[in-house]
Amino acid sequence: MTVNKKLVILPASLILVIILVLIYIFKDQLLGYLGISSSSSNQISQKEEKPEYSFEWTWWEDPAGFAFEYPQSFEINNHPEDKINYANLELISQDKSGRIIILVNDTEYSDIEAWLENDELVKEGSGLGTEVASMSAKKVVLGEGREVAGFIDWDQVIYTVDIEGEDKEYWQAVYNHLLSSFKLIPLEGESQESFSDWLGGFDTSGVDIIEAVEVIE
Repeated sequence: MTVNKKLVILPASLILVIILVLIYIFKDQLLGYLGISSSSSNQISQKEEKPEYSFEWTWWEDPAGFAFEYPQSFEINNHPEDKINYANLELISQDKSGRIIILVNDTEYSDIEAWLENDELVKEGSGLGTEVASMSAKKVVLGEGREVAGFIDWDQVIYTVDIEGEDKEYWQAVYNHLLSSFKLIPLEGESQESFSDWLGGFDTSGVDIIEAVEVIE
């Protein structure tokens, strides 16, 4: 007895179509049973996109002998009441909660490694070596959106940049740009020649230097 192959193939194809239709109709129920939402299932094969921020940058020139770029929309409180630190700057965004604090003062630590090991704020954190103003520096992650970077210059003056904010991506974008632009400049009232002589006593290959300009208030 011969079997009609067309009669066998047709029901098999029909069954496959029915199965595919049922899967499509009940896909949400199936994904729910597996613990996967339909929205998240569409993102499984895609990387999470990081937000992109567009800032207009401007320079801050500080009398304490440093400069950096920061978003033009930010407000800076230079705490004129502070008579202890050489600089005490608080950068605040009009759009996001959080802040960046820059402190400059004399330090008892001989180098940045000693600061990392002994400072009460950073010694419990996770330190990563980096460079700021072409000097050996440390970035220390403290958790909950807080991170501190620090370096010590040749006159035993320590510079720290402290960031904290709920929107980590936003503040990291500002923080990283600020650190990459950070430069040494002459002190207020110091001539470029005197500043160059000061640098001349050290190995300054690669050190970023810019001319002094009017301080932004």
